[in-house]
This record gives sequence, C-alpha cells and structure tokens, in this order.
Amino acid sequence: MKRWIFRKKRAEILEILLALAELGALIKPIEISTNKLAKILDMSQQSASRKLREMEKEGLISREITALGEKIRIRNAGISLLLEYHDRLCEIFRKIKPGIMVLKGVVVRGLGEGRYYMALKGYVAQIKEKLGFKPYPGTLNLKLKNTEDILKRIELQRLPGILIKGFLDGVRTYGDVKAFKAEINGIKPLAVVLPERTSHGIDIIEVIGPFNIREKLGLKNGDEVSLIIYLQ
Repeated sequence: MKRWIFRKKRAEILEILLALAELGALIKPIEISTNKLAKILDMSQQSASRKLREMEKEGLISREITALGEKIRIRNAGISLLLEYHDRLCEIFRKIKPGIMVLKGVVVRGLGEGRYYMALKGYVAQIKEKLGFKPYPGTLNLKLKNTEDILKRIELQRLPGILIKGFLDGVRTYGDVKAFKAEINGIKPLAVVLPERTSHGIDIIEVIGPFNIREKLGLKNGDEVSLIIYLQ
C-alpha cells in the first residue's frame, strides 16, 4: 500500500513538472496563479497549492509570491527527475530507432557569434578533419518550443558526441565544442554544435554546414524544421 501511495505521489509530481515545463519553467521563472495551474492540472486550488509547497520543500522547484500569483522555476533536482523518466523512454525508443534523435525547432535570428567562431582556424581545421567539411561562417539557430525537445537537447549535452577541442590563439582561450552529425529535409552534411561556452539558453540549438543553410533550404525566421541528429 505504501509503495502504491509513493508511486501515485511521484506520478502527480511528474505531471506537475511536465505542465510547468510546457509553460516554460525549464528556461525561466513563469508567473502563474495556483487557480490557473489547478485548472490545467484538473485538481482543486488547495491541492495545487499544497503540491507546489511540497515540491519546493523537496528542492524540485523555486517559488516567489507575486501580486499576480507565483513565479515558479524548475530547479536542477526537478530537471533530473524529468530526465530520469525521459532517459527510460528514450532507451525504449532507441531500440526502435537506434542512434537517432529528432528535434523540431523554429528558425530564429542568431546573435552573430556563429559567424565569428566558425571562421576561426582552430575550429575550422578540426571540423574539416572530424566532420568532413569546411564550415560556412555562420550557424542556423533553431528555437525549441516543445518540452520534449528541450529535454532531448539537455540529454544531447550529456552524450559524448564528436569533440572539437578548445585552443589558445595567443590572445584568448576558446572552449571545447561538442558536435553531432545531422541533416534537415534530407540535406547533409550538417552538424549540431554545442559550445562549452555560449550566450544561448537551453531552448536554442545551433546547426552548421559547408554552405549557408538558410539559403540552401530557403528558410526564413519563423519556419519550423525537423532536425535529425545522429548519435553514433
């Protein structure tokens, strides 16, 4: 009986974490009233409020009371719990599609950093050697809007990938970059790059190729694309 109660409580916590993640709480604090959250979760306001207090006490979320309700963000412990179940599901689906991850993202304007970094000789030489192409000086930036895709992005960060080593050019030090071969709409060779140091949040993923990907695929800001990533 105790085991059943524990599993039911855990399932309720996961449901709330997923709802919060879908509202954007993985990326930044979201402002929401317990009444609104209760409606989303199909439970009473009292139950929603009690569950949030319990989750805060367990370190799964952070809460801040505001005039409009509460500011809530999922903390690392909450992300770890989501990833635990995400990993178990991924392991199941990898047996069906081994070595492949599919993400959907919306094309957005970048910060201009990709153009600079993808022109550095220290990176260019390694990319040619390890990925098989000379990178076009720029990246395609995709914004992940789906919670499942953001969790996949976090999982990708934990996988080994292809290491593009950082270097020192005599003036400054450049960090490591992890890469995975990829394709969009059957177009390749492309690669997802995960810099050790980045100004982007976890909802942004960068793609490089030997050509201007936007022009090659006729993409503009707001277009949604499906990105296939090869994990092996």
